[in-house]
Amino acid sequence: MTCYFSCKNEVKKEAPYFEGEITLSESRGLYGSLFKVHTTYTISENYIKREQKRGGVNTVFDNYAGIIIDLEKDSVVLYYSDKFSGEKNKHSTSITNYKTNEKYKTFPNSLPSPVDNTFNLLSKYNTTKQVKDSTEIKGFKSDYSLYNDDSGILKQEVFDTKAIKVKRELLEMVFRNIPSEVNFILASDLRTTISDINNDSIVNGEQSKAVDLFLRDVFQKKESHDKQETSNLKALAKNKWVKIGLNILKKSVDLNIHVTSGVSDLIGRKVLPSEFSLPSLDFIEISDIDDFIDQLPVEGGGDFDD
Repeated sequence: MTCYFSCKNEVKKEAPYFEGEITLSESRGLYGSLFKVHTTYTISENYIKREQKRGGVNTVFDNYAGIIIDLEKDSVVLYYSDKFSGEKNKHSTSITNYKTNEKYKTFPNSLPSPVDNTFNLLSKYNTTKQVKDSTEIKGFKSDYSLYNDDSGILKQEVFDTKAIKVKRELLEMVFRNIPSEVNFILASDLRTTISDINNDSIVNGEQSKAVDLFLRDVFQKKESHDKQETSNLKALAKNKWVKIGLNILKKSVDLNIHVTSGVSDLIGRKVLPSEFSLPSLDFIEISDIDDFIDQLPVEGGGDFDD
């Protein structure tokens, strides 16, 4: 009886690693709330599964993609399912190959994507500001980091927490290019500061090149500006009577080039081994990574609202 009463009041030791499920919801552009993307992370000590689906009005497409990492079996499985083509493809490799082979770092940035692109939004991550324990998200104390890229027009705010413990090896394989000081991410906000840049710089400077690359390389924008459009834009920048129009345009760009994500669901629970498996048995193995990437359905993925 003595043991019963004394043991009952003992403080339980915190588990070394988080086990459970976390979902982050992402919005892009001015009308992003209508076209959300949901990414679910199923986590235990030696396993992680990341699966991404379209939400909002795009739920009807029922496409999804993901990655499953198993440290015990030295296994990485990438997969995607495209409803319209009927394709369900997967690709399996070792952890060492996934980490070292450059081909795994050149995935097209589509939605949904088998790999995470949170830290591919900026061309370079320059730390501008950091605040420890800046706020609380879903009951977890979170650090704040602000990053800028070399162009000076893009900035990204990141909130992460040390309280959700995930093996660093898993974290770095899921969040590619994650800065060393960042732990599990609970929120991220990327936006532009074009409104603060003068008109001549927008047309002729490095900022304009950065925006163009950002739209085409990160969000699969197709080239739509010919020489005549460029000439018109230069004239617009230099015409004092219509500068107000360009300023409105810059505000519009700031509103539309905006990527924000945050935790929509978080639950700590026992995860069954079966949850770290493919959603179904009808996925076709594609052994060559180039073939797997080439067949990814990227048409229309990730465009901002016009």
